[in-house]
Amino acid sequence: MEDLSKQSYWDERFITEDSFEWFGDCSRLYPVLDLYFKSSPSSTLLHLGCGSSSLAEEMCNRHYCHLVFNVDYSFDIRAMPLCSNYFDTIIEKGTLDVFFVGHEHHLWNPSDELKEKIDLILTQISQCLQSNHGRFISISFQQPHFRRPFLAKQKYQWSIEVHSVTDGNESVEYFVYVMTKGEQLNEEDRLLEEGKSTKWYWINKIESTTSMMSHFMMENDEQYLSNIDLNE
Repeated sequence: MEDLSKQSYWDERFITEDSFEWFGDCSRLYPVLDLYFKSSPSSTLLHLGCGSSSLAEEMCNRHYCHLVFNVDYSFDIRAMPLCSNYFDTIIEKGTLDVFFVGHEHHLWNPSDELKEKIDLILTQISQCLQSNHGRFISISFQQPHFRRPFLAKQKYQWSIEVHSVTDGNESVEYFVYVMTKGEQLNEEDRLLEEGKSTKWYWINKIESTTSMMSHFMMENDEQYLSNIDLNE
């Protein structure tokens, strides 16, 4: 597998790549994004790891946001030189997944190095979010029973919701994690942070005419990145 954490990989890829959408067409996200932006658009949105994606453009076209900042590899999300309490929305699509490459077989017992790296990133994101209902939206192949323990920390000062999205044939499932600043973790997430939770997955189910059906997740499926075709 290519090392997606290396800048050289992306530099070479973007020589010939004009446009590519991780997780497929952005329209699959509309039913979830409508819930948060249709009636209350973002005023200042930061798109982390934009790559060649058209996500931000499409969000503007659908009037989800007014002002967008697109940043990519040269912008170190572990040490973001931005104002605290500034953005009302921060979104990423597959960017955090890159940091888990090489750790797929150890997610039940992640290394201290991985936990510290993700904690540093999430701390920076939390600091840049507006304290009154700023939202961090993370779109990922990683199942909630692996990703949610990284997100469920009271110090980030946010609540967590998870939505399941599939491709048109329901052959690929990915997840939209929505963290809202200024809201408390629910009881299960507080227990999760304390190491006392026995609940392995949480999905906010949405009935939709556009294939927004939640699916049962196999708890032993650790190959969430196998859905990514690096040769595209």
